[in-house]
Amino acid sequence: MRQLFEELKRRKVFRVAAMYLIVSWLVLQVVDVFMEFMPLPEWTSRLVFLLLVVGFPVALLLAWALELTPDGLRLDISAKAGKKPDRSRRLDLFIFGALATVLGFVAWNHDWNGKSELVSGDIRSLVVLPLDNLINDPEQAYFVQGMHEALITELSKIEAIHVISRTSAMKYKNSNKSVPEIADELGVDAIIEGSVLRAGNTVRVTVQLIDGSSDRHLWADNFDRELTDILALYADITREIVDRIRVEVTPAEAVELATHKMVDPAAYELYLKGNFFCGKWAPTEMLRGIELMRQAVHKDPDFASAHAGLAICLQYAAFFDYVAPREISAEASAAAERAVELDEQLAEAWVSLAAVNYYLKYDGPSSERALQRALEINPSSVRALNHYSWLLGETGRFEEGLAAARRAIRLDPLSATTHISMAQIHYLKRENEIALRLYEQIVELDRHDPSLHFYLGWAQEQSREYDKAILSHIEAIDLSDRAPLYLSGLGHAYGIAGQTVEAEEILKELVRQEHDGLAQPLHVAVVHLGLKNFEEAIDWLERSFEARNSQMMYIMMAPQFDPLRNHERFARLVGRMP
Repeated sequence: MRQLFEELKRRKVFRVAAMYLIVSWLVLQVVDVFMEFMPLPEWTSRLVFLLLVVGFPVALLLAWALELTPDGLRLDISAKAGKKPDRSRRLDLFIFGALATVLGFVAWNHDWNGKSELVSGDIRSLVVLPLDNLINDPEQAYFVQGMHEALITELSKIEAIHVISRTSAMKYKNSNKSVPEIADELGVDAIIEGSVLRAGNTVRVTVQLIDGSSDRHLWADNFDRELTDILALYADITREIVDRIRVEVTPAEAVELATHKMVDPAAYELYLKGNFFCGKWAPTEMLRGIELMRQAVHKDPDFASAHAGLAICLQYAAFFDYVAPREISAEASAAAERAVELDEQLAEAWVSLAAVNYYLKYDGPSSERALQRALEINPSSVRALNHYSWLLGETGRFEEGLAAARRAIRLDPLSATTHISMAQIHYLKRENEIALRLYEQIVELDRHDPSLHFYLGWAQEQSREYDKAILSHIEAIDLSDRAPLYLSGLGHAYGIAGQTVEAEEILKELVRQEHDGLAQPLHVAVVHLGLKNFEEAIDWLERSFEARNSQMMYIMMAPQFDPLRNHERFARLVGRMP
C-alpha cells in the first residue's frame, strides 16, 4: 500500500486531483454567475457538474499514464523516485493549501443539519421586495412590476404564510435599509429578494430567501420559463419556498399549486401593461390601461385574469368619474362574469364581480357573497378585504368593517388605501376626531394623491375647520387638474363656510360640465347641499341614482348628507340603495 501511495505521489496523481477539484469548483462558480444574468436552461449547472464528475477519473488516469516534460507529454515508464525539487514542493504546498481553502469555504456554507435547520426559527411571515430589473430596458418596468405582484399573489394563497402586500413592499424599492431593519418595520420573519431577466419569450427569475433577524442567506435558486408557461413559474417558486420553510399546505392549496393554465404571451404582456397603467389611478393612464386590457381579452378570450382586470379597471374609472357608469356597466359586468366562468378559483375574478355588482348595479347582497367567496379562495387578498370593509362600512356594519380593515392593514401596512378604509369607517360612525387624526396621517403616506386631500377635507368640514377644509380641497383640485369630483368637494366646503359667491361659481362650472358630459349629477348635488339648496340637491341625487354614480353609496351613512335625512324624498332614495 505504501508503495502504491509513493507511486501515486511520484506520478503527481494527488496534485492533479487537487488541481482538478479547485478548477471544477471555480468553473461551477462561474456557471452560477452566468446563470444569474443569462437565460440559460435550468439544467445547465447540473450538466456542467455531471461533465466534471465524469472527467475526474479520466484526469486521474491521464496523470498516472502521462508525464509532462520539457519535450511535452510522454508515457511515464520511469520508476525512479528521486528527490523532489524545492520548487515542486512549493507548488504542491500552494495547490493543497488552495484545496484546503476551497473545502473550508464549502464546509462553512454547507447546512449540515438539513432542511429542518435551514432557518433560525419558524418562518411564518415574509415580504417579497421589488424585483431587480435586469432587462436593462426602462420600458419593461411594467413587466417586472407585474411579475412581482403575481409572485406575491401566488404566495398569499398559502394560508399558513403571512405575506406583506405589494404596495407596502414597493416602499422599499431602492431603499438603503438593511434586511433586519426592513423585517423589523414590517414585522416579518424573512425577506425574499430577486431579479427578473428576459430574452425574447424566455424569462428567468432568481430568488433568494433571507432570514430577517440575522441577514443570513438561507436559500437561492433560478427559475426559467417560457411566457406561455409563466403561471407555472410562480407556482414553482411558491412550492419551493413553502418546502424550504416547511409550512403546512392544505390539500386544496396543493392542488392549486399543481394546476396552471397556459397563456398567450402577447395577451399576458398586454395584461401586465394594462394592470400597470390601471394602478396609476390618473385619468389618462387608467383609460390607456382599459384599452390594453381590452386588447388582452381580444387576444386571448380564455384569459381569466385579463377579463377580471378589465372589469375592475372599468369600475374604478367609473368611481373616479373618468367614464360614465351607464356606458361601461354592461361591458364591465360581462368581463367579470366571464372571469368567474373561466376560473372559479381566481379570487380577483370574484372581487371584480363584487365591485361591478355593488358600485355599478347597486346590488349589495350579491356583492357580499362574491367577496366572501374571494376571501375563501385567498384570505390574504388585500383588494378583497378593502372592498369588503367599504361595503360593510357604507351599509352601517361598522365593527365588521373595522375587522376587515385591520386585516388589510396587517397585510399592507404602508398602503394609503388600506388605512383609508379604516379612517372612512370611523368617519361614517361619526367618530370624527379619530377619522381626522387618521386622515392627517394618511396624507403623509402620499401627498401627491388628490383623493387623500379630498377625504381629509370632508373630515375637516365635520370638525368645522372650514379654512383647512378649503385648503385641502384646493390641493386635491391642483393635483387632479380640476377633476369634477374634487371641484364638488371645494364647492361644498365654500357653501357650508358661508362663502356663497365662490360656491355658486363652482356650481355653474359643474352644471356646464354635466351638460357636456364631463361631470356627473352627483357633483352638482354636493354643491347644492353645501349651499343648503336641499330640494335641488335631492333632484340631482335622483338623477345621479339613475346614472348609477358609484359614489352614491355614501348617501347611506356619510355625515355630509345628514341635513337631508328628515326629507321624505331623500329617505325613499336611500331605501333604494343596497
